Amino acid sequence: MDASVLSALVGLIGVGAGAGATFGGVVYQQRHGTREARTARLRGEAVAAAEKILSELLAMQHSLRLGSYGAAEEEQRDYRRALQHHHATIQLHSQWLPDAELRSRLTVNALYTQIGPVGDSRSGIERRGHGMALCADSIACLGAFLRSEALPVRDAYVDQILARWPEGRELHTFIVSGPPVESDETPDSAT
Repeated sequence: MDASVLSALVGLIGVGAGAGATFGGVVYQQRHGTREARTARLRGEAVAAAEKILSELLAMQHSLRLGSYGAAEEEQRDYRRALQHHHATIQLHSQWLPDAELRSRLTVNALYTQIGPVGDSRSGIERRGHGMALCADSIACLGAFLRSEALPVRDAYVDQILARWPEGRELHTFIVSGPPVESDETPDSAT
């Protein structure tokens, strides 16, 4: 084989290898960039959800702090509805958080701010105080998430609150039924 043909063949192989390496590098960079963009987008969604949950927790704490003592029946219903709305919003937005333990902790804490065990003997002030402690635990958890830290350990006080109702610990949703709605019919108007 002639030396010029051999050098041309080696040059052609070198060009092919260089083109293949360049193409492989471009594909790798595109895939890596796509992965990083997706990770950044998901983190951005999670941070936005955490900020929304934080605002709901602060609103819930505010509602709990004010309470509904001395309020008319309609105002007490509005108070309970507001707590239910905060819980539902927290539960909804927590679905964007990537950590399952964090999602569970937030939804359980929000749930326990409004309900308690059957035969609950706590006073209204105790319930409100317990609710505010649960909100504070959730706020600490979200702060750790935003700082990319591990979830903090629940303090003993919050554990005592949750231990009051061990069978409800796994509840994430619940159905609330209010008092029966009276119809406009009177017993004499039946046909």
